[in-house]
Amino acid sequence: MTYDYNRNVFIQYNLLNLPKKVLSELDTTKYMTYAYDSDGKKLSQFSRTSITDSLREDYIDNKIYENGVLTKVLIPGGYLQISSDSTALPTYYYFAKDHLGNVRQIQSNSGETLEKNDYYSFGLRQNRADYCILGSNKYKYNGKEQNEFGTFITLDYGARFYDPSLGRFHSQDRFTEKYHTMTPYQYAANNPVLFIDVNGDSLNFSPALLTDPNAVQQTTTDLQNQTGLTLSIDPNSGQMTYATTTNAKGETVPLVATDANGNTVGSKTARKMIVKAINKEKTVQVHATTRMGSVGGGLQINLNSTQINQNILGTSSNLDSRTLGFGMTFLHELGHTDIGGKRVDPTTTTSPSGTKTVPFGELGTNVPRMNIIRRELGSSYGERTSYGSLPIGGHKYIPFSGQSKTDLERGLVPANSYIQY
Repeated sequence: MTYDYNRNVFIQYNLLNLPKKVLSELDTTKYMTYAYDSDGKKLSQFSRTSITDSLREDYIDNKIYENGVLTKVLIPGGYLQISSDSTALPTYYYFAKDHLGNVRQIQSNSGETLEKNDYYSFGLRQNRADYCILGSNKYKYNGKEQNEFGTFITLDYGARFYDPSLGRFHSQDRFTEKYHTMTPYQYAANNPVLFIDVNGDSLNFSPALLTDPNAVQQTTTDLQNQTGLTLSIDPNSGQMTYATTTNAKGETVPLVATDANGNTVGSKTARKMIVKAINKEKTVQVHATTRMGSVGGGLQINLNSTQINQNILGTSSNLDSRTLGFGMTFLHELGHTDIGGKRVDPTTTTSPSGTKTVPFGELGTNVPRMNIIRRELGSSYGERTSYGSLPIGGHKYIPFSGQSKTDLERGLVPANSYIQY
């Protein structure tokens, strides 16, 4: 969109298809300009509301400067407002968000509610006379920064600017050819109650961060150990990224940890899975809820921390308890997704009594790749020899060696190499 007929503004774009100038048709002394780096990350914006009034905002990491003065520091779950009085302490503001990351309330240190927000389905804030509003806060729907130029309101999603009054982006989705059944300007697959549009692609942990941040932390820690990558998750966007370095050829490559002998740490197969997933053009949304088991498929993963912790506690003493912990469970479920290869577990069968079970000893196509990862991580991870389990003495056992599988088939509790639950 280059002109908004309702609000009488022109929009100019740069070579990255990002807005570089918004200009009022009715008063050409009023305008906003934006500056970006070569990757499209916003560095600054300048607004002029009259001949004499202007404001320049610079974005440096998590710090925001207004006319050269530090005024705000973004932190996980809110921000610090820096006082113009250099002797005064900063003021903490905390966000209370819903399942979509929308800022619904802002609270002070004392728990006082300073702002309340309700939104229409596609993100426009409802005008409620009985709701307070905090003038210094610009973070609203999906936790994105809201820019206002008169009545022209947009949300900055990084890759594009979004108009909540239209429910559409102003520029086309760069992956529009992959979603030819939808308009290239659509938001959240036209279903904003269930989905969000994220800043970037690949692996997004926003839903899981809201419901079970501990599961996200444990998954990240495990994956770093099992891949050798330095992984981080943006607390605002939920995007997982990996650290990079420059090799001898001058190429940018993933930074991989090494041990004291200079050998790379972690599984090469797991590392390729994560790097490939992060670099993919599609996004997998990672959830963390105990309302269902740990599952993966399509473009979603769910991690059930109760189930995973049960596996960790039930791991025999000769095995590394992470062999079916948070990281390995995540990799297993990633293997089921569209970006992980759509690998499958064995097909369940139904007994005459109606009970559904997986034939003991079968692996499907997903477990064998997970066993490659286990072999690369070392013998302490064992090797899963059956997807399904067998019950003995009130417990169920999953075998992680040929001998434990044989013991279970004979009706014996294995001496080692198993997970009990």
